[in-house]
Amino acid sequence: MSRGVFYNTYTGLTDLFCKSIQAEIKTHFREYGDCQSNKLIFAFLRQIGNDRLFYTNIYRLTRKKHTTHICNQINRTLFTEMQKYLFNSDYSNKHIKSMTNILLAHITNWIDHGCDAHVLDVYTDVAIILPKQKDC
Repeated sequence: MSRGVFYNTYTGLTDLFCKSIQAEIKTHFREYGDCQSNKLIFAFLRQIGNDRLFYTNIYRLTRKKHTTHICNQINRTLFTEMQKYLFNSDYSNKHIKSMTNILLAHITNWIDHGCDAHVLDVYTDVAIILPKQKDC
């Protein structure tokens, strides 16, 4: 990809990182969309843990200059995917937004600490907020 094509596609490296994470979120929800929410989120956390170097590097490269922008974009994508996932549920958008905010806060904190905690510990922290539905 040439420099011109890159800047026609992305506004900079932060935009590339953000779009990469957004694509990962969308792909994950497509792959696990028929599963129970606990399995979907645990698999998502496990994927982040497996790719911890990727996520921690992006977090460290973007937190100084563009944290708010990238966090808002990722939060919006995660919220949209959760909305689609919970479309036929009794959860309001406000409730889904709260779940998304709590989930993202735990994930961000975990990444900020280099994914040192075991994935099961992070999952245990967020499992209580997850809706129970769908079989996989």
